[in-house]
Amino acid sequence: MDELIIAGEMLEQVNLSEDIFIRKFTESDFPLIQALFEKEGWMTIVKWPHEGLEAWKNSTITLVACEGDKVIGAIRALTDKEITTYIAEIIVDINYRGKGIGKALLDICHNMYPHTRFDLLSTEGSEEFYKKNNFKNFIGFRKSYYEG
Repeated sequence: MDELIIAGEMLEQVNLSEDIFIRKFTESDFPLIQALFEKEGWMTIVKWPHEGLEAWKNSTITLVACEGDKVIGAIRALTDKEITTYIAEIIVDINYRGKGIGKALLDICHNMYPHTRFDLLSTEGSEEFYKKNNFKNFIGFRKSYYEG
């Protein structure tokens, strides 16, 4: 089934204020996502925009949270559709945190593939959000071929 159709059905199951909505990522959103990442100090897609855009275009799940024309949050995920959904990136603008946007993005992903578990890496300071949303703490490893 088309991700956009699934996401549209799932939107009815999340609770956001009337002026905030979630939709499928489009290529024109990428500069706005880069700006969010740069503001957070996540520089990979800023320093390597071609590779970053390709990553977003080739991912299973790509959604953005918007207020008007402004992208205020985003999620990119990969899934085998049966066991694991890997949340590659989730970000919410610091000025919009605490409004349920991150939870809504995760809930839509879960509702799209309800049989899968979520795996993800997180940055320091995000522990409270994940614990509040019933994530378990796991030790993980990363090797990056890009400096950034």
